[in-house]
Formats: sequence, C-alpha cells, structure tokens
Amino acid sequence: MTAREPMSLSSAQAALRPTATRVDCKPVTDAADLIPRVIDLMNRNALRIPPYPAVAVRLRRVIARGDYGIGELERIAGEDQSLAATLLRYANSAVYRRVTPTTTLGAAIMRIGATEVARIALALSVGGFAIECGPLAAVRFRVWRQALVSALCCRALAYWRQADAEEAYVCGLLHDFGRVVAVAGFEDIIGRTHDKRVLSEACWADAAEQVHLKIGLITAQRWNLSPLLCSVIANHHTPERSGSYRAMVDIVGVADKLVEALDKEPHPNTSDLMKAAPLRIDEAEYMVTILSTVAASVSAIDETTAVPEFVAVPSSQVSRPPSALAPPYKPVELKVGLLRSSGNVACQGTYLSRDGIAFVGKIKIRENSMIRLAVETPKQPLDVWAVVARCEPEGDASRIEARLFAVAPELQAAWSQLFASVA
Repeated sequence: MTAREPMSLSSAQAALRPTATRVDCKPVTDAADLIPRVIDLMNRNALRIPPYPAVAVRLRRVIARGDYGIGELERIAGEDQSLAATLLRYANSAVYRRVTPTTTLGAAIMRIGATEVARIALALSVGGFAIECGPLAAVRFRVWRQALVSALCCRALAYWRQADAEEAYVCGLLHDFGRVVAVAGFEDIIGRTHDKRVLSEACWADAAEQVHLKIGLITAQRWNLSPLLCSVIANHHTPERSGSYRAMVDIVGVADKLVEALDKEPHPNTSDLMKAAPLRIDEAEYMVTILSTVAASVSAIDETTAVPEFVAVPSSQVSRPPSALAPPYKPVELKVGLLRSSGNVACQGTYLSRDGIAFVGKIKIRENSMIRLAVETPKQPLDVWAVVARCEPEGDASRIEARLFAVAPELQAAWSQLFASVA
C-alpha cells in the first residue's frame, strides 16, 4: 500500500468541517455563541494574529547555515531591542544561577549557545502575544505554558528517535498556537460587546479547542510556514492523514499526551508516562530523566517574560474554585523559598496538599508560570518545581497556590512523608 501524501494547506482547510455546537457539555454551550463570531473574524481577515518574528527566523537560518560568528548573531538579535533585552535576562536567569551575571548581548549569546538562542528567540517573540493582559489572560498563558512544555518534550523525543530535534521543537511550540489566537479573538469580541460572562478556564479552553485547527491553518498561511509545520498543525489530531510527515506528527501527538498527563500527575514515573502516551520503555525512562530540565527551561522563559509587578486583571472573566489544590489540606508553618535569578524570596507556607503547597510572600507572579521552590522540612529542604495555580493579594503580600510539576522519583517519597507527618 502506498503511503498517502500529506495534505496541502488548502486541502486541509477544505477538509475541516464547520464546527457543530456541542449540546452534551453545558460549559462549552455557554461559550458556543462566540465560536461563529470568531470564525466570522477569521473569514473577514479581521482576526488578530501577531506577525511571525522576522529576527527569530533570520537567527534560525543563519545558525542552520553553519557559517556564522557570535558577532553576526549579536547584530541580528540586536535589531530587536526587546528581544536583546530578554535574551540578556534569560542568560542571567535561574538556569545559570551559579554563573557570574553577564551584561553584554554577545556574552549572553555565548553563554546560552547559538542553537538555544534560536529556540529562545522564537519562544520569546511569539510568546509575547500569549502573555498580554486581558480578561482571559489566565487561559492564554496556560495554553502557552503547555506549548513550551510540548516543544521541549518534542525536542527530547525527536533526539531519542533520531529525528530533527530543532524542527520538532518548533512543531511542538507552534502546532497549537491557534488556541492562543482563538482565545484572543474571544477577548476582542467580549470587549467590543461589553460581554461580562464569567466561565471556567476549562470552558474557555474547550471553546478554543473547537476552532483552533481552522485558526491554526490561517495563522500558518499568514506566516508562510513550511509544509511540515502545516501538516503538523492540520493533522496532529488525525496523524493517519499526515502521509510522509507521519513521524513528526506522531512525536507531537505523544508530546501532547505527555503535557496532559503532567498537568494531572505531580509525581510521574515511567509507568505513568507509558499509560499516558504510546512510548517504548526506553523512551519513557529517558523522558522521566529530562522533566526537571524541561521545568527549568520553562521557568527561565517565564521569569524572563514576567511583568515585574503583574497584578491579576480586575475584570478577569475566568471563574475559579475556592482552591486550585486537591483536598485534603493540612495547615503548616513551613519556610518556603522561591528561587529566582533576581534574588530568592522568603515565603511562609500556610497549607499543604498531596499535589502542592500554599504560601504567602511579598511577590506577585503570573498565574500558570513555572517556579522553583525550596520547602523546609524537619529533615532537609525539598527542592521542587511547581506551577502557580493561584496568586491573589493578601494584605501587602500575595497568597500563592503552587501545584507540583514532575517531582523527581527520589523526592516523591519525601513529599509523601512530609504530608503524612502533618497532623
């Protein structure tokens, strides 16, 4: 049997059927009337889509060429002052916390490495659209954080499968960008119509899910993306239609399943990853070993792009439960250190759960960002990665709930013992 040729961008768009309103899920029904309005914006070419970052593209091309010097990369990156500044911050982020701070762009590029600079430049440039303030900012930023995790998982898995790791990174980063654009479209509509509805994060995300393929393909067309990327965007839910690009589409599909699993399971092991996604045991074992590196990279980007005095938008239209952590909760008095490149922040733990910890500190952090914590215990500090699930004002400080992210196997038992020891 001859493998089917991958779908072209135009044929992929034609194959996408009009979105039907789902009537079996009340939260999505509550946002269903916005879906045709977003599609109308798309059809009229009025949907807000950010420009593809020209400087990031040039960096990738020069690095792929192989014949370059640090001076050339510095000149290209320096054309975008915002990018240059964020690359400097990244070079001084927690990823390099034991290294002397650098103050020049050239030194920053040397520290980060050329290939990593190209990846970071793309993530920082495209990600700026995802981290804008707005009534649905929490939804957009969660989608973007998932895209960063997906990109890093794709890169690692492609390396293990001897595929093009850099192409895999870009595919993981951009294949679901239609979700971000869709949520931004919802924001534009509710802003113009003074629509004050408040829905859950899951509801808004599910509504964006229904149109993200259409919008993703329009974005790919606007950005003039490669046939490989177009196929990944069009077919990551239907890999059997991806033809000669099947290997890369499969990698992206596995990464999506891993991202979903990591959002649910704070202590993943090899067995958990194999249940979540079609992985061989050697692949699952490898992915477990790199999850802390994934968290560190996402954290560095989050810290680099974070608004120093970020405050939750007062008019946020995302409803939230009383707590983002899973019960039961146990009150504690533990010292918690928030480890940041700009200086560690001393916080006070207030309650503990099996999947995270709440603490109070004089710092404001964007929700859904990745952070590193040092939690004091009677035996030794526990150094863990976590996702900020909640950040709310409490007096002159903030109350923060952080869900554990991919806790290493050697720390899982220690966290469980800590939780069990609290009366």
